[in-house]
Amino acid sequence: MNKIQRSATIICLFLALVACQQTPQSKSPPAKTDETPPSVEKVLWQLDTTKSQISYISTKNGDIREHNTLRFLTGSINADKEVQLIIDVNSIDTHIDIRNQRMRELFFETEQYPTARIETSIADNLPLMTAYPIEYRLTLKDQQHSFQSPVMIHSGGGEMMVTSAEPVTVNASTFGLEGALDKLREIAGLNSISPEIQVEYKLHFKQIK
Repeated sequence: MNKIQRSATIICLFLALVACQQTPQSKSPPAKTDETPPSVEKVLWQLDTTKSQISYISTKNGDIREHNTLRFLTGSINADKEVQLIIDVNSIDTHIDIRNQRMRELFFETEQYPTARIETSIADNLPLMTAYPIEYRLTLKDQQHSFQSPVMIHSGGGEMMVTSAEPVTVNASTFGLEGALDKLREIAGLNSISPEIQVEYKLHFKQIK
């Protein structure tokens, strides 16, 4: 599977507090009306987009594994403990330009859907340096699905690092992307591209004073 194709699956993405198992919609955080981050006055933590990213591994032709990444446009945690992360889908990096282009145009259709959004609400006094499950909602190509992902939190000196405690499995079928994945497979002349990807993420927040 082309790096392009692999990337395809991930974002079912994932990008990012990215997830592992689908949870009932009733447990998902309250829906947002748009992708606008919380007002600056309410923001307590701001995502450092230069140090944050989503990475994932895709598999083609049975056992060929490839690494890809996605970046964030913005992210924040506000005074109500609401977390919002905006993924820049155009930032897809498969390490090959033509693959990046195909992923943007054929798989993610970034002209129409340039971003993906992750939202959740967190509790006070989350445990540090201990795996802790967080439920969140991922919006991709106008589709929303709820997931759960274990995270590790490190905090100190006005900075906070949130990382995936273990790789998260995301399936293209969750967002109805099997057809797009098949197009990528045909163009690349591959025998197969796994619909599942293994996702990891690193989120670096800075405290707003």
